[in-house]
Amino acid sequence: MVVTGSPHATEAGARMLALGGNAVDAAVAAAFALAVAEPTQSGLGGRTQLLVRMADGTVHGIDGTTQVPAVYDPATAPIGEHGHGAVGIPGSVAALARALEERGTLPLATVLGPARQWARQGHTLTAGEAGRLAQVVPDLDPGSEAALRFGAPGGIPLEPGSLLVQEDLAGVLDLLAAEGPDAFYRGIVAERMAEDMAEHGGFVTARDLAEYRAEDSAVGYGSYRGLELVGGYLPASGVTVIEALQILDRFLLPGDEAAWAAVVAEALEASFQDRETAEPWPAERAVAWLTSDTLADRRALEIGRRLATAGVQLAPGASGPKRTASAGRGDVRASSARIPVAAPADEHPFTTHVSVADTFGNVVALTQSLGPTGGARVVTPGLGFLYASTLGGYLAGGGPGYRPWSSQAPLLVLRDGAPWLVVGGAGSRRILSAIVATLSRVLDRDLTLEAAMAAPRLHPSEGTMHVEAGWLAADALRTLSYEVEERPRDYFARVNVVQVSGESFLGVGEPRWLESAAAGPGAGGR
Repeated sequence: MVVTGSPHATEAGARMLALGGNAVDAAVAAAFALAVAEPTQSGLGGRTQLLVRMADGTVHGIDGTTQVPAVYDPATAPIGEHGHGAVGIPGSVAALARALEERGTLPLATVLGPARQWARQGHTLTAGEAGRLAQVVPDLDPGSEAALRFGAPGGIPLEPGSLLVQEDLAGVLDLLAAEGPDAFYRGIVAERMAEDMAEHGGFVTARDLAEYRAEDSAVGYGSYRGLELVGGYLPASGVTVIEALQILDRFLLPGDEAAWAAVVAEALEASFQDRETAEPWPAERAVAWLTSDTLADRRALEIGRRLATAGVQLAPGASGPKRTASAGRGDVRASSARIPVAAPADEHPFTTHVSVADTFGNVVALTQSLGPTGGARVVTPGLGFLYASTLGGYLAGGGPGYRPWSSQAPLLVLRDGAPWLVVGGAGSRRILSAIVATLSRVLDRDLTLEAAMAAPRLHPSEGTMHVEAGWLAADALRTLSYEVEERPRDYFARVNVVQVSGESFLGVGEPRWLESAAAGPGAGGR
């Protein structure tokens, strides 16, 4: 089963399964197809995180995050998230190629087949991608390469249903099929990238590209309601999801929606804060602390005490932390001492996620991004792809060699030692809140996966509880002293999930994203 945010990408992955390929083959094919079908969200110039669990039980994390170039100097660099000065060293091609070489079964040329086909022959623009291009194209210099590749003549955005032909991108994909990732990082593609950056004030050099490597990423483990959780650590944030769920695991969660939302929000805010605290530490130390029972117990106790100060009773049978009886019973109102958490000034809504499971027992959760819509909004002549925004306004800190951390959170949930859910999302830090809420609704509120994903979303940020407009719990949350801001459905993250039950597979695409698609080699999903 393959689930993505694009029918084209889902079809590409399903084709690989039909050829006898495994989950890695399918995920990589889908990822390259997304570079063609959704160029504003991901592509060859972007960043990718993979979490792979093979049938033998081994887990592999691959970090293909964009990287700060060697000559980057934040003191003299342009400020802003657009332009050549915002471009870092691309990582997606290295990560995808490495995953395929180490764990796939099909040749790269075969896996690239669908993407090459649609780039050269064109594909029909969905309404969603046409809308995103409409946000980007009017802001571009009409004579720029980006405007020429992704706009109609005269700088007019393409309409939904238009045929988007990407011959330059097809040429790059052909080189990858023939020569592998060396063509991108050490061959003619690298030469063109370096020349373009040097000419327009960018920082990426030929040496940066030649030295880039997709690295092993740290993997963390945890548990929730007796199930095993597996998630990647920085630059990915799966471990943050694990911490939030382990905090919730100390509570018998209330049946009332507003009370449930209050506890979930407090757990999320605590995990957001701890992610920032641990970011400077060595990965091994940080993962051990963030996934520890000690931290989850302490955070649950703190939350329980804060909730208890309001004196609002939970539904009968609910209680505070399982392991901390002193936290008190049944109080769900957050006091003025709620945990303050810094958040990005603009949490970008776009990214893309692929979830795959095969009949051999392999699963892949893959998330990739350009950062903001359209990334840095730069295209090198003759190459045809947009670069991620990494430096300038998007860079949180760190000098040459640094890989900015993100909220990409590929996650696996195991039941009885076997994959049960393959999970991930798109939408900046809202990815984390969407995954936590969805899993809690399945496991604590006995909703089906489809119902849990369709249920109203919430996201705490900078002391405000953002909730889906029209949610009946919104008014009740205000009475619990929360500052509540109602948001439209498309504000929240988009989650794509595969559920495995023995030899049965259920693929559920994000209901807020009408273009999400799920399919296997012979049967569909939704």
